[in-house]
Amino acid sequence: MSVDRYEQASVTWKRPDGYHGASPDDFGVAEVDGRYRLWLHKSDKDQYPFRISGGWEEDESSVKLNNMVNLIGDGQDVWASWLAATWEHSMKEGRKEFYDSLVQWLTDLQGKGKGDTWEVEIINGALRCTLKMLQKVKEHFLNG
Repeated sequence: MSVDRYEQASVTWKRPDGYHGASPDDFGVAEVDGRYRLWLHKSDKDQYPFRISGGWEEDESSVKLNNMVNLIGDGQDVWASWLAATWEHSMKEGRKEFYDSLVQWLTDLQGKGKGDTWEVEIINGALRCTLKMLQKVKEHFLNG
């Protein structure tokens, strides 16, 4: 996804209160940046916790972002497996091209959070955690 398509994009947090009639038992909690606790829906990992709006591929992008954010707290093997599976279904020729475009996309999303100050902090914290995990599994994925 090219940067120019997302100049007007924003990321919003779908807060857990009343989400599709969910109850607290439907959520788990992930530590984000050692400062925040993000509630993650246990089964709806495609549509929750964030939504990207403003781009023509917003639904697909929201699913991709949410799938990564829902991996926060998982080990490096889980991240590397997710990267490999996602790359196999992408249009990118090589793993490095795929990885680099994914990191660039996430980097570009930083600062595009919308909401109250604390919501934007949580969004940016989740993006930072995601980027850190991608960096940790980079060599494993590229050499996989």
